[in-house]
Formats: sequence, structure tokens, C-alpha cells
Amino acid sequence: MISIKLILMLAVLVAGALGGALPLHAAGEVRTGRFLGWGNALAAGVLLGAGLIHMLPDADSAWRALGIEYPMAFLLATCAFVLMLLFEHVLLPDSAHQAMHAPSDDRFAHMDAHTHAHGGFEAYAVLTALSIHSFLAGAALGARAGLAGTLVIFAAIMAHKSTAGFALGVSLVRSGLSRQRAWGMLTIFAVSTPFGIVAGTALGETLQGDAQQVAQAVLLALGAGTFAYVATLDILRDELVAPGGRWSKWLMVCAGTGLMALLALWV
Repeated sequence: MISIKLILMLAVLVAGALGGALPLHAAGEVRTGRFLGWGNALAAGVLLGAGLIHMLPDADSAWRALGIEYPMAFLLATCAFVLMLLFEHVLLPDSAHQAMHAPSDDRFAHMDAHTHAHGGFEAYAVLTALSIHSFLAGAALGARAGLAGTLVIFAAIMAHKSTAGFALGVSLVRSGLSRQRAWGMLTIFAVSTPFGIVAGTALGETLQGDAQQVAQAVLLALGAGTFAYVATLDILRDELVAPGGRWSKWLMVCAGTGLMALLALWV
């Protein structure tokens, strides 16, 4: 199982790096369009379904197996959602929202007007916010014991990792930071999920008995709340603001959640 997680970790690393490298390599040429919007909407559906249909029920079952009747899984998922709200919408400066929370068709609009405007602080803020939920998602994957459940979380992470890297890459281009520093920050983001996977796996392998089950239940619940947050306030809030294509995007969300619901018949 550890060897499989190493392969998944490498795939996530590549997806995050490629997503962020695209804006850095072609800042003046890359244009987003309806396909990116559809892809984001599908990713949102996958994340929402994976979090609420797979991870949260599994976390709740784990807590109940430990004899705890209080809805601890739902509390932890809610805490993760609220904390991500703090990191990305309260602590994040207004300027960073323009790169991180813009409709996909507008990610490059007026880029030159904002370049160098904030001395890179915007990019650091975006890096911090994206890396936190990437780490939590990776930890949830690492803590998962079964192969089928691990692959469900992996699919959800892969659905969003490249687009999150793309958002960071846009912010790095706009910040006016040196290429060396920009690539260094992109590297930090790319390894945040693998580090989470390592941390979650280490906890699962080190702890035994009830302690292991508690760790898995905590990480699954936190991951579920993070996935729900990313799907709604990171992706859909932005995608559905853009004029046109709302029906098609909604259908893509349905396709993503439907896929996760279908998988629940076997996983």
C-alpha cells in the first residue's frame, strides 16, 4: 500500500507543478475558456461528492466505532470549512482575491496593470492558502487504509490540483517576483500535498489501535470539510459568476457528484 501511495504522490506532484508552470511559461499567451470552466465545474462535483459521500460518512463511522455518539466528524468538517474561510477570505488581502477568486475567463484580464503592485505579498498569501488545504487533502489520503477509498480521494485531489496550481501561477506572474523565487514558491505548493500524504501515512503506520483510528477519523473529517470548501467557495463561487455557460457548468457539477455517488455502490 505504501508503494501505491508513493506513485499517487508523484502523480499529484506533477499535476500541481504543471498547472503552475503554464502561466509562468506563457503569461502573455495562455487564454482560458469554456473548457477550463467545464473542467473546474467537474472538479467541484468530484470534490463535493468525495467529501460528502465518501470521506465524511467514513469518518463518522470511525468515530461511532470508537463509542463516540457525538457528531464529531461533522464538527471537524465544519471547523475545517470555517478555518479555510478564515485563511482565504479574512486573512487573505483584497489584492490576492483578484488572482485567486476571479472567473476563469478573467484570470489574465488586466494582468499588466497589477504587476509589481503589491511586491509579491499577494502571491505569498495565495501560496499559503492553497498549500494549507492541499496539505490537509494529502493528509486525508495518506491516512486512508483501503485502496478503493484511497483512489477516490486521489481522484478528487487530481481534479483540482492542476487548476489550483494554475491560480497560483497567475498570481506569481502578476506579482513581478523573480523567476527563481516564483519557481521556488511553485515548488512549495507542488510538494504540499505529497508532504500531507507522507504525514498522514506516517501517522497511520506509527499509531496503533484506537489511536490510529482516531487519527484516520480526524484527517478524513478535516479533509471532507476542506473538499466541500474548495468545491463551493474556491471553484463554484467563481465559475458561476461568469456570464454564460451556467447550465453546462451545473451539469458538469452533477456529473462529478454523480460519479462519486456511483462509486459509493462499490467503495
